[in-house]
Amino acid sequence: MNEKSSSHISRIVAIVVVVLVFVGLIAISSSQKQTAVDKVWRTEMTVGSEDATRLYVMYTDLVCPYCDVFSRAVLDHWDEFLAFLDEHKILFEVRLTDTLYLGNGYEMSRDSAEAAYCAARENKFWEYYHGAIQALWDDYHSKGIGSNKTATPITNLPSDYWQKIGHRAGLGDDFDECIKTHATATEVEDATTKAARTAQGMPTFIFGKFTTAGFSDTWGWEEVHAMLEAGLSN
Repeated sequence: MNEKSSSHISRIVAIVVVVLVFVGLIAISSSQKQTAVDKVWRTEMTVGSEDATRLYVMYTDLVCPYCDVFSRAVLDHWDEFLAFLDEHKILFEVRLTDTLYLGNGYEMSRDSAEAAYCAARENKFWEYYHGAIQALWDDYHSKGIGSNKTATPITNLPSDYWQKIGHRAGLGDDFDECIKTHATATEVEDATTKAARTAQGMPTFIFGKFTTAGFSDTWGWEEVHAMLEAGLSN
């Protein structure tokens, strides 16, 4: 083999090596990119596409009436909501806090959040969450109590209110013990502290690059759907 041919082969080998290294780096980079699932705080508080490429986040407090209007609209159109998530490969996460406890001293905010986290420990978060949203509507919000900033506040909440919601969701002794010992207090506190760095109020929504805070008590599914769509356009 002459010197010219040898040099030509060496260049080809060098090019192949460079290409292989480049491809390898791309593969490593792709494997290290966070997926929607990687970004969630609590998988038990998510619902949606198993192969999601998008993460939609709602920061909320169970006793925030405007948060509940959004959640109730979603609950009333649950099948349509799930179909939307599946079609667009979205994972939807509720990041539940007790912000209204810290901001206004509402004990029911902290109690409801601790109970929800207790339910999440038993993989019953959505059953509990939906039960709480419906109970608050039936018992208070539909009667104009605690339904907005100017409404008469909720003052007669039974001490076992959140516990009974859990029981209706199929939770039992472990759930009761979790509530009794405040076993999830630290989890709630940590979530609220983290949320305060990002959330602009309750509720706050981060749908893709679309971010907004607040939800009117006169809105419904049309406004929910528009917000969901807004997250796709960014």
